[in-house]
Amino acid sequence: MQFLTKITFGAILSLIYTSAVAQVDIVQIKKDIEYLSSDELAGRQTGSEGELKSATYIAERFAKLKLKKKGDSYFQNFEITQLRIAKNSCEMAFINPMTGEKFTSLKLFKDFFPISECTDKDSVVGLVQDVGYGLISEAEKRNDFEAEKDIAGKIFFVRLGYADMDENPHSALADVSSIEQKIENCIKYGAAGIVFVPGPKKAEVPKGELKKFLTTKNIPIFYASSITNIIPRGITVMLKSDIYAPQVVAHNVAGYRNYRKKNTIVVVAHHDHIGMNEYGNSRHTGPAEIHNGADDNASGVATMLELARTLKGRKYCKNNYLFLAVSGEELGLLGSKFFVNHPLVKLSKINYVINIDMLGRMDTVKNALIVNGTGTSPNWDASLNKLKIDTNEIHIVRSESGVGASDHTSFYLKDIPVLHFFSGQHVDYHKPSDDAWKINYEGMDKSIDVIKQVVRDNNKKKKIPFTKTKEVEMKSSKWKVSLGIMPDYAFEGSGLRIDGVTEDKPASKAGLLAGDIVTKMGETIVTDIYTYMKVLSKLNEGDVLDVTVVREGKEVVKSVTF
Repeated sequence: MQFLTKITFGAILSLIYTSAVAQVDIVQIKKDIEYLSSDELAGRQTGSEGELKSATYIAERFAKLKLKKKGDSYFQNFEITQLRIAKNSCEMAFINPMTGEKFTSLKLFKDFFPISECTDKDSVVGLVQDVGYGLISEAEKRNDFEAEKDIAGKIFFVRLGYADMDENPHSALADVSSIEQKIENCIKYGAAGIVFVPGPKKAEVPKGELKKFLTTKNIPIFYASSITNIIPRGITVMLKSDIYAPQVVAHNVAGYRNYRKKNTIVVVAHHDHIGMNEYGNSRHTGPAEIHNGADDNASGVATMLELARTLKGRKYCKNNYLFLAVSGEELGLLGSKFFVNHPLVKLSKINYVINIDMLGRMDTVKNALIVNGTGTSPNWDASLNKLKIDTNEIHIVRSESGVGASDHTSFYLKDIPVLHFFSGQHVDYHKPSDDAWKINYEGMDKSIDVIKQVVRDNNKKKKIPFTKTKEVEMKSSKWKVSLGIMPDYAFEGSGLRIDGVTEDKPASKAGLLAGDIVTKMGETIVTDIYTYMKVLSKLNEGDVLDVTVVREGKEVVKSVTF
């Protein structure tokens, strides 16, 4: 009865409408979404009991649909790091090379600490090598590692930032001065260990909190906050990394339809969500609650299962099909990255990928279905142009880029054509209020029909061609700052339209509003989400920038502090 008290009149009409459409089993889709987004699964956090229940449910559905296993099980398990904490046995000390005795030991978390890229367990002893700022810049014809020979095997001490950073924060060196880039430079020149030391005031300073899902390097990498001058040459230093990093098991689930063809189409949807916000991905500011993730992404899994039921027969039989529910998407596309590195079918035999992420909340005014990745093959625009749809009831918004904040990115980066189907952002995104009763089943029905038309149009024996697109880094983990807005992905004008503003974030504090169209950030003209992200990627915490928006036809300039 709870469902009946919450469901809107429009949703009831939606159910009546879609029940009349024979090709789509809305009753089963609704059943899938309601179970996957129920409190019983506690938000499907990767590696949790609820995520295992989700995977088990999907495997049972695959069995009922008579999909085959790829191997001994429907499951493809992988491990993720649950947390990373530096143990008290981490050490940094200077050693007398004659006696081997420590003459100065630094205190953990007071004088030094390991940073996220540091290997979990290793101990090295070596001579100190001052590499200055550790910069390599072709544009500036600069290489801080070439001043001395025979530096491989030493422990490199590196200053943060670059020399005139405080006076010239937008120097050409800014693009090559990140901690990540300096680590790569040091490893290239044979560092046995790396110690970062303070630089200019505006330099990015490493944090003591160790990232869980970062690919670590195989050497100790520390930040020594108490060292303000590089140690003289000839001094020996010892670095010992000892980080507690327990693992949990996550679960991809794969079902296979074998038509004994050369190529396979992969239909993917992530089945994990953000649980009780254990890893800090929520937009909710209140007490801890279950994030059920009905749209994100129970709707995508339900769609994938419906496609597993219907993508068969003469109109679809020129390829094999792998239906894939991946985990760890919310933590950085972990499951799809694991799959492409441990594929259940040869990557060279994957024809293309259909990714379904958040297909359940089509806006009833915009009626927009967003299709990302249309530039990854010339076939896509041709297929979308042939769609038999009522454009008053469903409007296709195209985006060319193959890189995005969802699992199609992992496949695109392996040179595989992709399409990502997405019904758009909404106020319940990454909040406990993303519940099953809010799903727009009529919108899902129309979206599923579009996907099936695209697959039918490409029911060919030959592989479709792949093309590279404009690549933009979309992983928010790479950004040092956030504006605190929800972009309107369905907006087709010039600029970036704001669909929502998060409380107590820079945009909110500066007075930006939902409906504003961002047209300029600092000196950069913002033409779309990609130019917006490019500006964000270069900003640091504390930076102040004038942001120009169009509001009700007039330009408004707001000063934003990040």
